[in-house]
Amino acid sequence: MKLQYAIFKQLNDPKETQQAEGKTVEIHSMNNTRYLSRFAGKGQFAVWTSDSKSYKLLVEDGYYKVMKDLYSKRVNQVWIRFYEQADKVRFGLLYKMVFPMIALSMVLAVLFSTVEALSDYQNYALIGILAVVLITNMLQTSIMRKKVEGARSEAVKDIKHIVGEARFNELLEQQGKYYEDYFKFEEKVEPVEEVVEAPVEEKTETEDKSK
Repeated sequence: MKLQYAIFKQLNDPKETQQAEGKTVEIHSMNNTRYLSRFAGKGQFAVWTSDSKSYKLLVEDGYYKVMKDLYSKRVNQVWIRFYEQADKVRFGLLYKMVFPMIALSMVLAVLFSTVEALSDYQNYALIGILAVVLITNMLQTSIMRKKVEGARSEAVKDIKHIVGEARFNELLEQQGKYYEDYFKFEEKVEPVEEVVEAPVEEKTETEDKSK
């Protein structure tokens, strides 16, 4: 699964390298990059990137120091398995639901537009095909979300087992305190729990990566 591929290509100075699940994982500092304001400025202190063969983790220095237990080799193995499982779910649904429906829709559209006996019903057929395609897409999205969420929950359970329940909860507290200190909020807010963050869909290379 490609993750933030344009960013992945620009990270060339890792401060740490790991081997996890047969993949190379490079850990890069976010602080001296233009991505600090883009991500850390919005409360996202760690960003996974990948070319589908290896992974690069871009992380804010202070956050990495506080949350380092959540980026150990064993924990990163869990996240790699999760991302790859999510990718399999996505492609599996595409091949089982979306592509067959698109093919069937194209065949029906051709039939209703070329067979004279069916030409009077062409408009109705096209409306019906469009409705079926939209419903299929909504169903595919719903199924994918549920399966990915299930895989994500399992990943979090595995991470809790690796670091220990008590240590995991302690890390969540440290994470919350780090958010408050970083942004100097006057009132306590609930931070986004990056330790259970869902995967980011791959962006195309033509998109502006510096928004």
